[in-house]
Amino acid sequence: MRKSPPAFVVFAAVCLVLVACNKEPKPDKKGGFVVRNEKLIEIPVVTLETQFTAEGFALNYFNGDVNETVRAGDYLILYGDYKPNALNFYQQKSGYYEQDTSKGPTTDAITVGPMKGEKEMFKCRLTKPLPPGVYLLECTQGKASVGFPFHIE
Repeated sequence: MRKSPPAFVVFAAVCLVLVACNKEPKPDKKGGFVVRNEKLIEIPVVTLETQFTAEGFALNYFNGDVNETVRAGDYLILYGDYKPNALNFYQQKSGYYEQDTSKGPTTDAITVGPMKGEKEMFKCRLTKPLPPGVYLLECTQGKASVGFPFHIE
């Protein structure tokens, strides 16, 4: 039985629409987000500060709360003028979080890539398990150093 060309064209068009349809959640406002079970959870941005020890070593720190947890299968979306450059472990001090330089950088544990069809969105996925603790995805935003803090349990 011969199929008519119009039916084939309609079938091909429907297939293209289904393939092009990206049902991945995307934020409608700028910022950082954890994607968990297809839902967006906003991570407040913090300003990254630097202090110097008596020996002259620079230590990064930030103020604020760390409320979000990244679990296996979760990933991050950055929407806006954020350029991720490091993922580091932080420890809580009295009233702030300080980079734990004894742990070393964990930047090799995350991949960052553009989101399909979006010029200002980046998807960040953990590529290997990390020890529990507080992490900061450090970014530049223009000339400022900012970050998105989260827990790993």
